[in-house]
Amino acid sequence: MSRPDAVRVVRAVVASARRHEITFLAAGVAYYAFVSLVPLLVLALAIGSALGGDALADYALDAVGTFLTPAGQHVVTETVRSAVDRRGATLAGLALLAWSGLRVFRGLDAAFSRIYGRPADEPLTQQLVDGALVLCAVGVAAALAAAVGVLLPRVIGGFVGELVGTVGLAAALTVVFLPVYHVFPDTELPFADVWPGALAAAIGWTLLADGFRLYVATVGSPDLYGVLGAAVLLITWLYVSGTVIMGGAVLNAVLAGRTDDTATEPDERRVETDGGRAGADGGRTEPTPDVTALQHRVESLERELDEKTVDRDAFEDDLKGYVRSRVRRNHARGWGPYLVMLYGTVMTLGAFYWLDGPWAILAMLVVGFSTFGLYVFMTIVGVSLNALGVPGRVAGWLRSKR
Repeated sequence: MSRPDAVRVVRAVVASARRHEITFLAAGVAYYAFVSLVPLLVLALAIGSALGGDALADYALDAVGTFLTPAGQHVVTETVRSAVDRRGATLAGLALLAWSGLRVFRGLDAAFSRIYGRPADEPLTQQLVDGALVLCAVGVAAALAAAVGVLLPRVIGGFVGELVGTVGLAAALTVVFLPVYHVFPDTELPFADVWPGALAAAIGWTLLADGFRLYVATVGSPDLYGVLGAAVLLITWLYVSGTVIMGGAVLNAVLAGRTDDTATEPDERRVETDGGRAGADGGRTEPTPDVTALQHRVESLERELDEKTVDRDAFEDDLKGYVRSRVRRNHARGWGPYLVMLYGTVMTLGAFYWLDGPWAILAMLVVGFSTFGLYVFMTIVGVSLNALGVPGRVAGWLRSKR
């Protein structure tokens, strides 16, 4: 891909992301991910403790720490360890996980359908099946990714181990995201149209995790902010991570030419991924435009223009009525209270400057009562002026109804 094509793709991705409001969609996904995180870990620790003892449970927490910020690790670890011994919490976590986990994937399904310009009218059963399939695939792949992210740095060690672990984590996350980008768009997609977004999202997640760890390590310990600050950092990371996932979907849709933007915009504004259109000597011809579709488009634009066009006579009448009402008003009402406050402040400062002792207190009381009386007087004057302006406003209202 040449540099102009890359710039064109980036512009198309940004425009499509703004059009579909992916940050708003990512906020909902982040909420459901935040709600399902603790129940998922409670269940994982309960199963791990039953199968492999505390060692396997500690390994599960270390694996989760690969994907979270240090603040998030602090909150999740303390919350999960305090809840794992309660069977009632485990049962409640199972029900909450079944609800919120599927809601996460249903939200992703709806968001991807919107990005790809597909109608979001898929049956609930199909959404649940898609969510369950992706949940199983992502669960297995996430376990492998966690193993890679935790084991490689420990086995190799040093800076090389951290670097290899980061690269391995990005590669494993790419495998994690492949089923997400393949199943949810509700359209047949070859894997050649799926891997660019999965790779971009995996790199984004890896950089975000390292960036948040560096930020928290630079700022200070999670204990400095308490549980609330750590929770805010965690949900912020989930929100930004959700935005990265949505951005990967937009990238795939733009490269494949499957966004609703490419279906409605003129041909010259589409992103070409095959090297551009050939001329007459290349043996390729432009497709014949659909006259009926163009006519419907023109009629739609005419209706939009009619809705946005302001009637000149009505606008002039409203403007004249507004100007007349503003002219009749007494502008002193706007700055009158400030004059009263200025009077009271100056008189009080003067009393304490030239007087002292009981005389100063007495002068302050006199100034206070006089300020209140002046304010009441100004209020009475304003009400009287409003009453005098009522006939003019009634006459203007009657003229506007003619």
